[in-house]
Parts: sequence; structure tokens; C-alpha cells
Amino acid sequence: MVIGFSSIVIPKKVCDNCLISKQPRTSFSSFTMSKDNDFLHIIYYDVCGPFDVPSLGGNNYFVSFVNDFSKKLWLYLIKVKSEVFNTFKGFKALV
Repeated sequence: MVIGFSSIVIPKKVCDNCLISKQPRTSFSSFTMSKDNDFLHIIYYDVCGPFDVPSLGGNNYFVSFVNDFSKKLWLYLIKVKSEVFNTFKGFKALV
């Protein structure tokens, strides 16, 4: 027993609502249907930042592009949000 703490009293009966609320939820399906059947037909993007500490190159944001079909990810570091469109044009030319 630890000095300074009161002893724990384990209840003899637990109410039904407490038991139901502690049941784990069923997990989501690990398989999801892709919305597209062609490579680079649908691209999702996300911009993250600004970060408190810039990278060594002075970048405060990053933008990610994800292909819906292959789930391939491309990540670009950018200094300001206004660079997103030019970054996308460079990404489109690359792929």
C-alpha cells in the first residue's frame, strides 16, 4: 500500500449503462472502393502550415498531392501559400 493514497474500493455491482458505454466500437473496414480506375485521373491535395520553426531552406508550409487510384503521395515544401498553384503546375508537368 502506498502512503498518502486512500485505498480503492471495488464495487460489487456495475450498472448496465456503464458496461454498455465501455464496449469497444467496431472498426472501420480496411477496404474502400477507389473512386477512379485510371492513374492520375483524380488528385487530392492538402496544404499544411504555417509552422512555428521554418525548415533549413526557409519553408513554412508543405503541400501534398495524392493520386486516388494508386494512393501515391508527392510532397513539396513551399515558403508561402501563394506558391501552391505554381507547385501544382510543376507537379502536373512532372507526372
